[in-house]
Amino acid sequence: MKRSKFGITASLLLTVVLALGACTKGTGTDNASPSASSSPPSASPSASASASASPSEETKQLSGTININLRGASAEVWKKVADSYTALHPDVKFNIDIKPAEGYRDWLQAQFAAGEPEADFVMNNENAQLMADHKFVDFKPFMEQTNPYTGKAWKESFNLAGMGVNLDDPSLTELNNLNFESVQILWLYNKEIYEKVGIKPPSTFNEMMANFQKLKDAGYTPFAIAGNAQSMWSGQAGWLMRIYPDQYFRDYANQVKSQPGDYTYQPQLDDNWKYDPTDPYNDAKSKMTKNELRMLKAIHEQTGDYKIEGNPAWKAVFENLKKLFSYAPQGFFGMNEEQAYKLFLTSKAATAVALPSSFWQLPKDLADAEKTGGAVKPFEFGYFNMPSMEGELVQAPARTIHIYTGFYSFVKKDAEQTALDIDFMQYVTSPTGYKVYLEAIQNAKDAALNGAPLLNDIELPDEMKKAFESFKAIGNTEGQPSPGNTLARGLSDYQPALQAYVGLVSKYFNDQISADEFLKQFQGNINKYFEPMLKQKKLELSDLEHPERQPPVRQ
Repeated sequence: MKRSKFGITASLLLTVVLALGACTKGTGTDNASPSASSSPPSASPSASASASASPSEETKQLSGTININLRGASAEVWKKVADSYTALHPDVKFNIDIKPAEGYRDWLQAQFAAGEPEADFVMNNENAQLMADHKFVDFKPFMEQTNPYTGKAWKESFNLAGMGVNLDDPSLTELNNLNFESVQILWLYNKEIYEKVGIKPPSTFNEMMANFQKLKDAGYTPFAIAGNAQSMWSGQAGWLMRIYPDQYFRDYANQVKSQPGDYTYQPQLDDNWKYDPTDPYNDAKSKMTKNELRMLKAIHEQTGDYKIEGNPAWKAVFENLKKLFSYAPQGFFGMNEEQAYKLFLTSKAATAVALPSSFWQLPKDLADAEKTGGAVKPFEFGYFNMPSMEGELVQAPARTIHIYTGFYSFVKKDAEQTALDIDFMQYVTSPTGYKVYLEAIQNAKDAALNGAPLLNDIELPDEMKKAFESFKAIGNTEGQPSPGNTLARGLSDYQPALQAYVGLVSKYFNDQISADEFLKQFQGNINKYFEPMLKQKKLELSDLEHPERQPPVRQ
């Protein structure tokens, strides 16, 4: 087989198995406003929260077992949280079996295929089909209940606006997971390499490309990023594939906004909304509602921003993305995220895509010989936001993925197990439980807080609060029914379409097909998989004929 310039043929690509940052329907979430997503919570716990350090009498007799099977988490951190909970509930036991990120989706699918799953506490954002089949606990009915660890309604524990949750939204039929930490995608760079080469953090995409060429000429890999199937779908490469189309299609909101008479329409929001691309939070859920059926109808009928073939805006953004990824490491399409990160840790690569957690995690990793492959010299590092693409088809400056994260969920079992699971989560999200979690994170070698927590009444250390405040909010693209999120990597996270996309984009990036042919084949794949994708969502083509009507509930 002929090898590409990236070091691997398309036929050798791995099956898409990971959704590190993928969002799916059923979470009940959308993007947040800047005040909600970028500002740390209050530094002073309320009196009622402080007074409720232990559960109420009626919950003290809890017993049973909770299996913690999170993806890529720290077993050390969750053991400390579990131990603190057991100190309050001696009859509750925990089995902590953290699963690797690689293959987590398939592992969770297999749990259900084998019968009643052993797993309890999981992350469900990779498993749209399981959510559509109602396999996870619905948190929504419990939000009005009193949290025994705070003495207040559980919903008051959360910054719901920051989490993008509107409990009054009629389209929020279930709340299948909780996302109570924020995350912001940005660029991380080696200051010493940049100074040596004589470049500074860029303010535009073209400046970044010029910087990358200078880094390449100086013998460095311009930026470290994985290119295997998991990264191209939901990892770092997939993030960039979704972030940059947003600049070209901000007016998607006019196509999918709720219309008067739609089952999703909320007059208090929608009557006052006007399209404004100068506002990076113009399409936030706190400002408007969207009708998913109108988005699906636009995809099916290939109208406006949702038409790919022959659309000059899609061509422009993919040509820029091809240029960006031409500066990826040698062997890009065969590289996983650990291998890519190692290039940055060892100063072979000058730039990387990162999270704010790198502020604390990177120094730990530079001292970890297992991650670096041996002793390395620590270096000074810095951050910069997504530089904007430019051109006549660009509608607005670049935004990023600046969202709530976690995707914490529980496998639906009997009422007794669900009661235990909910009580544990109420403890974790209380000031008492989260303080244990936060201290464990700070002391762990394999964990760091991704961003400002979206919980009320908790206390952050001053250094941590200042660090989170230093990351400038530029807007959020995640969680929207936008072209970037629904089409740039296939079709709405539908697995067969995603796998087809990975193979197709590798051909395009490797100069095996032209941009026009790429868009033509991409459109063909979307058309091919559209109806099967609808069925996974429990929808039918007939639902699109009347997008104003709420679809029937189908089993």
